[in-house]
Amino acid sequence: MKLRTFFLQYIMPQMLLLGFAVMNTWLPQYTFAFIIVYIIIFGAIMYETGKKTLKGKTKDIEEIRRGNRIYKAKATEVRQLMANDPLFISEMKGQLLTTFLPFLSILVIWFLFSTLRDMLVKGEPGSIEVFIGYAILYETFFVVSLITRLYQKIMARRKGYSTIMVLNEYVITEKGIYSERGGSLTLKFPIKAKRITCNEKRSFIDIDVVQENPFAGKTIMRVRLYSKKASDLYNKIKDKVIIEES
Repeated sequence: MKLRTFFLQYIMPQMLLLGFAVMNTWLPQYTFAFIIVYIIIFGAIMYETGKKTLKGKTKDIEEIRRGNRIYKAKATEVRQLMANDPLFISEMKGQLLTTFLPFLSILVIWFLFSTLRDMLVKGEPGSIEVFIGYAILYETFFVVSLITRLYQKIMARRKGYSTIMVLNEYVITEKGIYSERGGSLTLKFPIKAKRITCNEKRSFIDIDVVQENPFAGKTIMRVRLYSKKASDLYNKIKDKVIIEES
């Protein structure tokens, strides 16, 4: 795990949790201001990360478009193939549960906040006992988020990927793949992936793309390309994918 990812996932949350505990204990009148500052700082980090990604995407898509076209999939064709895929709905249901699990855990924390606070925060206002109580309270929420993240990682390891992204309308050129609909994804050749497979019976190609995210670390996104000529398309692009060793 990279130092930046470790800091964003573990060190920064611990600093914020202790900050909230300090504010609630000794400076409760500034708690709201502290939350605003936290939102601004976190938003700035997200903005800078997203801006760098967007710049790279814009530059790549211009280069990909200049390449000779290999294949273009229309949205109507993709939707028809998705509708005929007998396992598509079950795959999406499983992904939906995993995706919304963090939001469900946030709701649980929200409803239990007052109860847990009354149980854990004891002592005179401004005392060290109150600080410890708030610290344990916020650490409890952090543990819940860790358990949720661990569950997502276990499920991703079992499936071999974190999420499936189906490109509803995409173009493949000799320079790469781009889609301005159904994901707005850009993949420049050569693509670094864990694997590339062709399921001719279900009419698609899966490319398990390796991604680096400063907040989530290394993840695998399964990019799915539905095509009536899946086997032919697979033969045209398989050499443009670099398989990374585990």
